[in-house]
Amino acid sequence: VTMIISRTSKVKLHLKSKNNTIVNMPRSYTPQEHADVTVWESMKAGFISGGLAAIPTSMGLYAAMNFSPKFVKATNWQSRTALAIMPPLFAFAYAAESKLVHRMHEMASEAEHSKNMAEWTQQHVLKEHREQLKRMSTQKILAQPGMAGQKMIGATTAGDTNEEQEREINSKFRESIVNSGVRVVPGSSLGVHHKIANFWQENPFKILAGIGIPSVLYIFRGKAGQEHLQMQMKVMHTRVLGQATVITMLLTLMGFKEYMDRTGKFITESDVEARVAQMQQSRIELLNRLQREKVEHEKVAEQRRKAHEADLKMRDAKKLLQDA
Repeated sequence: VTMIISRTSKVKLHLKSKNNTIVNMPRSYTPQEHADVTVWESMKAGFISGGLAAIPTSMGLYAAMNFSPKFVKATNWQSRTALAIMPPLFAFAYAAESKLVHRMHEMASEAEHSKNMAEWTQQHVLKEHREQLKRMSTQKILAQPGMAGQKMIGATTAGDTNEEQEREINSKFRESIVNSGVRVVPGSSLGVHHKIANFWQENPFKILAGIGIPSVLYIFRGKAGQEHLQMQMKVMHTRVLGQATVITMLLTLMGFKEYMDRTGKFITESDVEARVAQMQQSRIELLNRLQREKVEHEKVAEQRRKAHEADLKMRDAKKLLQDA
């Protein structure tokens, strides 16, 4: 692990995966930073959706104001302002709320996965500690006279055991990632259809707005060419056909989203290696922290022992003085 501190004081971790590729790992967010990032992403999604909704709404209102005297006569400035504001405001609120709910579910899933892996790592550390105690006992036995010929065998076995444990840990980490609701794609980049599927899963309503609004406008344009129909009938036909079109699109989009939620999003083999490296780094940090706590505990125990011995010596000295 190589730690590089940039001029902006942001810490980045560069890890080497099995194929010797460098994996950039950003620093971990605090809970407050997670909340800020989630709120900002939700607001950004809301602004984008509101802006997309405002474009056809404003164009439609402008066209009605300039080419429809009946519309101008039937509405006042309050209703026109409402027509211009309410659709973008609804799109903003709905998109922001949907993004927030999606991120909250995603963060909850990540937290649950991290919790399970932390519990498994702690159990594995305890298992390693027990194995180390057994190896220490074996080394004590091998240190006895007549057992020198077995030392090299014991050392080789211990080294092989450590390598097997590391391979087992890496396989467990990889297995936990693969079984966490994702689909692994070989290589270092996703195909176009994989990216579209992932975007579809995360942003179904953006796709619905991007396809549904032009479809409704196209229907209205087709009805506008039918001069024998009155304006109210054109609007009514457009509403009925547009509603059926949007509902069909919504069912299709949500059906595919449900399929993606059940089978999992697509990630690359490089993403899996990066996650395994990150989990391995978390494990190393945990082991280092446990080692530091063990050393500190031993220091405190040694200080207590020395203080106790000093108290005993002082007590013996006082007793000798009293006897003298």
